[in-house]
Amino acid sequence: MKGFGNNSRTKKKSKEKQINSLQKDKLISNALSLHSKGKIKEALEIYNFLIQNKIHDPRILNNLGSIYSQAKQFDKAILLFDESIKKFPNCIEAYPNLANVLVAKGRSDAAKNILNKAFELNPNYVMPYSIMAGILVGEGDLKKAEFFLKKCIKINPKDINALVNLGCVLKDSGNPKQAEQFLKDALKINPSYDFALINLGAVLNELEKFDEGEQCLRKALSINSSSPMALNNLGNILSNKKNFKEAEICYRKAIEIKSDFSLAYSNLGSLLSKQGNLIQAEKITEKAIYYNPKFELAYVNLGSIKIDLDKLSEAEEIFLDAIEINKNYAYAYRNLFRLYEKTNKLSKLKNKIESLIENKNLVNEILMFKARISFREKDFITAKKLIDQISNEWIKNIDHSTNLLYWSFRAFIEEKVNDYDEAFKCFEKSQLNLKYEDWNPEIFQNYIHTYRKNLDNKAFLAKNKNKKMLINSPVFLIGFPRSGTTLLDTILRSHPEIDVLEEKPLINSVEQIIKSKFKYSLDELHKLSLDELDFLRNHYLEILQNNCDNKSAKTLIDKFPFQTVCLPLINLLFPDSKIIFTHRNPYDTVLSCFQQSFEPNNAMANFRSIESASRIYDLTMSIWLDYKKNLKMNYITSKYEDLIENFDKHILKILDFLDVSWDENIKNYRNTAHERGKINTPSSSQVVQPLYKSSINKWKNYEKYFENSNQYLEKWLSYFKYS
Repeated sequence: MKGFGNNSRTKKKSKEKQINSLQKDKLISNALSLHSKGKIKEALEIYNFLIQNKIHDPRILNNLGSIYSQAKQFDKAILLFDESIKKFPNCIEAYPNLANVLVAKGRSDAAKNILNKAFELNPNYVMPYSIMAGILVGEGDLKKAEFFLKKCIKINPKDINALVNLGCVLKDSGNPKQAEQFLKDALKINPSYDFALINLGAVLNELEKFDEGEQCLRKALSINSSSPMALNNLGNILSNKKNFKEAEICYRKAIEIKSDFSLAYSNLGSLLSKQGNLIQAEKITEKAIYYNPKFELAYVNLGSIKIDLDKLSEAEEIFLDAIEINKNYAYAYRNLFRLYEKTNKLSKLKNKIESLIENKNLVNEILMFKARISFREKDFITAKKLIDQISNEWIKNIDHSTNLLYWSFRAFIEEKVNDYDEAFKCFEKSQLNLKYEDWNPEIFQNYIHTYRKNLDNKAFLAKNKNKKMLINSPVFLIGFPRSGTTLLDTILRSHPEIDVLEEKPLINSVEQIIKSKFKYSLDELHKLSLDELDFLRNHYLEILQNNCDNKSAKTLIDKFPFQTVCLPLINLLFPDSKIIFTHRNPYDTVLSCFQQSFEPNNAMANFRSIESASRIYDLTMSIWLDYKKNLKMNYITSKYEDLIENFDKHILKILDFLDVSWDENIKNYRNTAHERGKINTPSSSQVVQPLYKSSINKWKNYEKYFENSNQYLEKWLSYFKYS
């Protein structure tokens, strides 16, 4: 009887276990259903109940771990995923879940170890490969990330996320053509996948397929109109299409949607800088850094803006900050090196390069600037050896501005080793600045002709004869670019009673008022009333004083070579102003203009070839003769070669003209140049050197390249009495 009774109890216990198992499955199903519907609190209660009752199931541990992970309770999540792996080592889902949480905790190496175990457990399970790729992208190892994403696609060719992520990796690796194909493959699976459209738009922008890229991004925005990244990428394309107004709207809308969107702030800052709105560009780019203190590109962009604002010490610090973030950030080093070289801080440049000599990521940058240092120190053989070692692949793939700088540096080195044909080829390459696409040389030519028309107007000539004489008018230093204006500027500003404003668009500011406020063209100067002339004169003098560094200077000189063209306006405003007109051998002048890397604008667009530079020289000199004949001007000419040959006599002549006595500090002009910081002309490296004669008649080394230009220059050779 006893045995029977025991048997009955065993059967009863078995029945209870069966009931518990059924209840467990039902509870787990309920929890999963609640979890999938977003009812996390209710699901959490069931999961915890099951664990408290020692009901073991990998689904419970994994799902509860996922809830804690989403709530950023990472330590609890790690415990649960660990427990799942220990109790159910063959349950693959826990491995990538644990890896994700470890990455969130900053434990990437531990995450990699877990993922490697997952690869061994099931080589055909996609998720671990995808997570590994994400870790490698974060570490900057794009090549390995590419390998793992391709593994994902091999396992599942329809893995749309892997296709898009691979496209992004290839884009960031500098392979936009491959990226384009994978992103288009993703869109074949789902043509309305906005993430793929957004990234494809960015890739097509890089490939300069702007119209196609714009279509992709507008489609993405039709799917999700509040996507900040789509707006940002569309802004980039519109900017490249010169639709700056709409580009700015896109960036600002992206920022409105995502107030901490540092990438959009940076792009907006670059756009504003490109348009000359430097103050606002500075503030906007500073916001990009505020929201992302590790945004290294924004630091370099801000540094460049600071340079344009003449905040050179701040620019240096910002470039150094970018380097502190990324010790191998070549773009920041290139900008820092260029700043040191451009501002004649060669000792700083040498020291910085010396500290980086072991950095294998900067080999070509170091070679390029070491070559430049050797050139500046007149060791031309060493400069040539160094620049010849630079990788052709690096030259081909480097950013555009550095590529142009390389060809400019190389051209001058080739010239010094007497390989003039090679030098000429390099100078031609240094003129291939893509920014010139935004400028038209004919606009400047028409600008000259417009001013010239005033001389044909009797009303203007009559007004010009009855001008209001003024006291303490500014002095204008004019001529033609590369005719010695910067050297003369540096010498004169060394005098304590003289200050020189270097190439500030003061007259241009007056022109804008004439056109916008008074509604006159520049060939209608005769229409300006006396009150209007007073207004313009006061406006000019106000901004002249505001831009003056030496407030105690008695003589202010407005130095801007091409203001030769503007003499009808200058003479109308300041009839008693003194004018210093510089000139140099026409052939040397034109050659030097062609050899320089000017910041592109409509005027400088005329200097991209010897012939076009010769034509604009001829036009400018012709108009100078017309002005001398028709305008009553108080001027003196400064011949560059005379300045070089007889410094004291020539400068004394200029000072006498200015009614300024000789000062011995004049002879220390090289110290003045060193102290100036940024010199806003290509002469920055030349004015710190002793006077030299090697630039006189240099054009003869390139005589054959002037074959089509003699018709423009020969007469001026005779006019200015050059043999």
